[in-house]
Amino acid sequence: MSKRILITGINQAQTQKDFYLRQQLQVVPSHYALIRCLEDMGWEVDQRPVTIGEDLSGYDEVIVYIHNLQSFAARIWSGLWTISQRPDCILAFDDWQFKGMIDSIVKYKESIIEDIKPFRKYLFDHYAGDETEEVIKQHAQDYIDGCTIVENRNNRLLVSAFSGGDLDLMELGWQKDKLHIFNPNPYHLNRRPDNNFEDGTVKLFNETVSPEEKEYKWNFASLLHRRTRRWLKDQNDDWKWDIEYFGQKNAGKNDNFKSERLKEFDMCRVFEKQWGCLMPGYHHAGSGWWRARPLQVADVGSILICDDAEGRVYGDAYVGLTASQVENMSFDELVQTAKNQHDCLYDNHPLNKEVTKKELEAILNATK
Repeated sequence: MSKRILITGINQAQTQKDFYLRQQLQVVPSHYALIRCLEDMGWEVDQRPVTIGEDLSGYDEVIVYIHNLQSFAARIWSGLWTISQRPDCILAFDDWQFKGMIDSIVKYKESIIEDIKPFRKYLFDHYAGDETEEVIKQHAQDYIDGCTIVENRNNRLLVSAFSGGDLDLMELGWQKDKLHIFNPNPYHLNRRPDNNFEDGTVKLFNETVSPEEKEYKWNFASLLHRRTRRWLKDQNDDWKWDIEYFGQKNAGKNDNFKSERLKEFDMCRVFEKQWGCLMPGYHHAGSGWWRARPLQVADVGSILICDDAEGRVYGDAYVGLTASQVENMSFDELVQTAKNQHDCLYDNHPLNKEVTKKELEAILNATK
């Protein structure tokens, strides 16, 4: 008989299989791969929202994705209740802003204890569960218990990350023997030209962009704030190629960075069309935190500029490379640089499903 595992969480995307298909940008999350790998390992996997009060004892394992409770936490109460009922659960997260998640959970716990509007109308307006207000309020102590479990940092924690990074840079504050990584890429929905970037359409012939057809441009797809603006400014004093910006829909009307947001598969087409991709670094650069973009850019034969600390996780071809160097390369040098990045990324992080299975086996077999 197959073992049963429940995957759930605190927002809608974490509690519904392939929910990304209903989202505006259709960015595929890391738990897409988690589900497929577990199924390949023989597990019976349920990814679904939990109803407060239901019996969860029939599951051999439970994985709960946590999220910032102040942002799109449409399953806040059922998620916290689940943690309280399965204190042995595996915790996971799919956003690198981990400190904000923990801080919001600690703050919410305090709001319940001190009775500072823990059940305000805003939370009910955005809650997606079917439980009545009366039922939700009856379980205040369970939410406190769930928050405490997260705050204590004693559970197994699953981190989507490449091997070879330094997780200390993420400042998780977790016991090292409880930390486990897995690289989603072998089971991920990898958007490539040969599968038409998995855009949901079927074509007899996939249109591809040859190196000769690539535009001598940069793309910069990121939410712009002080840190990323500074990162971009530090990359080059005298840009020769134009930079095309994406993802900053809400910039001020006079802001040159205001730009459209594309679905993930269309963003991959931009990567293919343009020679260079600028990927800003964050405070945890070098941690190994998983990002789909390095593989997406490598798969279309383009060049990625990133922080050296992050590049070392991907391979030597990513280290020491500057935007200025790329802009001054000949056509043949551009082709070779793109190939070098592709090859070293695949050498260091091959799409080996057996490796991903072993990574998940490690956390499933670890002490609860």
